[in-house]
Amino acid sequence: MNTFNLPTPVSYIYLNRYIKFITAAFYNPTYPYVELHHILPKSMGGSNNTNNLINLSPRQHFIAHQMLWKAYKNKEMTSAFFSMANQNNQFQHRNYNINSKVYETLKIEFQQTISHSTKALWANNEYRTKHIVTNQSAQTKELRSLKAKELWSCNEYRTKVSESRKLAWAEGRVIRDHSKCGLKGDANVAKRPEVRAKNSGKNHYSNRADFIKPSCQYCGIMSTPNNIKRWHGDNCKLKP
Repeated sequence: MNTFNLPTPVSYIYLNRYIKFITAAFYNPTYPYVELHHILPKSMGGSNNTNNLINLSPRQHFIAHQMLWKAYKNKEMTSAFFSMANQNNQFQHRNYNINSKVYETLKIEFQQTISHSTKALWANNEYRTKHIVTNQSAQTKELRSLKAKELWSCNEYRTKVSESRKLAWAEGRVIRDHSKCGLKGDANVAKRPEVRAKNSGKNHYSNRADFIKPSCQYCGIMSTPNNIKRWHGDNCKLKP
């Protein structure tokens, strides 16, 4: 009998098992360490009222979510059980793992639910536009830049990334494609020592004693040769 107002499941067998399991746990609270469990999950409309909460041991909590997953097979219960099976933190103390068959089924279902959910959201023009605008905003780019600089300033992180890249290249998992790069060595005129020395530092034409900035015959502005060629002369806005 459904005494917890749980919604209609895909499998009544596992729903009935879940109800019996919760009822037995309620009358036999014999464990030192407990985790708080919502009998009717919050994602399915459950509240934080005391009559919807129960203390379970870590193992019981895990089994409860496994039963909910098998009973409903929806996005919420699949995601919740996948998290239970993969997360270990200060709030969860687990020293056991599910078997490979259950994990494989759970992993496939989790990926499918996330994929369907993402596609449904992305099909919404309003959501897609909002996401793109937010993703390309100056604030988002600045936060990403700060986060990247913070991570890269850590020597341990930088070393791990470098070693990972080198290993991927060595194993052939990532192929470095230089086809889009510039010409190498003497084939690249700009990288020849004599050219680089001529076009950089004190040898640059703008630093030579006999260099005079050219000017536009129409507006009279003085600038670099490239700027005058591109924006002035025959292209000047003040040209009659």
